Amino acid sequence: MDIGERIDQLFDEEPEAPAVQFNDAWWTWADMKRIRDCIDDILSRAHITTGTGIGIVLRERPLNFGAYLTSLNTHRCAVLVTPIQPDLPMCEDIEQLRLPALIADEEDWRRAGLIDACKRAGTIGIALTSDRLHPVRVVPGLETLVGGDRYEVIPGTAVTILTSGTTGAPKRIPLAFTALVGAPPEHSRPPFTRGVSIAAVPLVSIGGAIGVVNAVWKGRPTALMDRFDPLKWAKLVYEHKPRRLAAPPATLRMLLDRRVPKELLASGAVFSAASAPVDLATSDEFEAHYGIPVIRAYGATEFLGAVTGFQPEEYHLAREKRGSVGRAFPNTRVRIVDPETGTELSRGKIGLLEADPPQRPEGTPPGWIRTNDLARMDEDGFVWIEGRADGVLIRGGFKVPTDEVAEVLRHHPDVADAVVIGLPHPTLTQVPCALVEPIPGRRPPTEEELINLVKENKPPYYVPERIMIVEELPRNAMLKVVLSRVREILEG
Repeated sequence: MDIGERIDQLFDEEPEAPAVQFNDAWWTWADMKRIRDCIDDILSRAHITTGTGIGIVLRERPLNFGAYLTSLNTHRCAVLVTPIQPDLPMCEDIEQLRLPALIADEEDWRRAGLIDACKRAGTIGIALTSDRLHPVRVVPGLETLVGGDRYEVIPGTAVTILTSGTTGAPKRIPLAFTALVGAPPEHSRPPFTRGVSIAAVPLVSIGGAIGVVNAVWKGRPTALMDRFDPLKWAKLVYEHKPRRLAAPPATLRMLLDRRVPKELLASGAVFSAASAPVDLATSDEFEAHYGIPVIRAYGATEFLGAVTGFQPEEYHLAREKRGSVGRAFPNTRVRIVDPETGTELSRGKIGLLEADPPQRPEGTPPGWIRTNDLARMDEDGFVWIEGRADGVLIRGGFKVPTDEVAEVLRHHPDVADAVVIGLPHPTLTQVPCALVEPIPGRRPPTEEELINLVKENKPPYYVPERIMIVEELPRNAMLKVVLSRVREILEG
């Protein structure tokens, strides 16, 4: 049985069982099947067949969830498009991809330029209506697939997921159907009594995309939130009572700051935090207040998930190995190497982390995969992440390349140069902040102008928290910007 057949099994054998919870309402597997039938009918009539790539702007909503299930069930390749980006980059992405079809919410079809971008790409547009009985419609003006070169899919690919830059520039990673393996529980509890998977990360992420698949194999419904809210998440925890709590690391600070009642999290035996560094003081405060140990892990889209972490039998070591992201999982190798020579370093030395995972994206050659994360490993094999080697900061789980933000700022006609660094933040771990040097003799740009410029060209998490205009950037004798001085100025 593959994932498509497992979805068929749920459609046929448990049509009235819960599949998705959203805003206190339940959607059944019959609702998901109706979405599948409607989308599949449009695609089939356009001769968009098995093995073809289809774009999905994947929001955390029931119909978007159903669209993703459709691609898996019909063995088409889901090319995931993040909704968390400005209109212009999304339109450019869609036009360059030249997908046969794009599935998106009505809200996204109102984005400036998206319909025109699809027309130029010859892409059929499918809108998700939020109507259970009539869940989809064809977008007017995008009814016909226009010929030409199309997005090429590696045979057997189930989904392509955009990376966040752990091993280099962001790129789409192909995940094969054969990697989405699993087995339903041998003695599965009947519908309505199974645990609920609470989606706390975006579905377009590796954790979200694979989390859906894991829930399907177990026949579990998934609880979705349109936007992550710590109190709403905590109420879902209270309702469904999972033993293992999992959410972005920034949630720890949010729960404390919002004074979320302890009883809402009482079922939790452990809090699993991954996707970003965890501030040790915050995790200590969380553990002291809620009595739930924080367990860290480390992974990336390029590894198809986590490669290090704490096994259940190692949870007691989390305090002894305070701050560690655990050690390599079974059948996974991890090492620390010299950035220049690639030579493996001795224990305790800081270098670049490399991993050799048992599963990897389709087309990735065997062997070590190098990351841009600096790390060290102790004598017991436990790993600590010590920062980034490529100027990428992590803001609430999202990786922000500081050079990209600076490049946008330099495009302002009155800016001579700019530099962006990450400063500590109590909730988001780090936030980008910028120092900008205006062109002499011109009117210096305002902070508002520069912030709007970034907003127009990059996702919202790229937008600097603070921008300072200075007469000149601090430089050394070689005219290189002195980052330590930049930090002093911004912190001061």
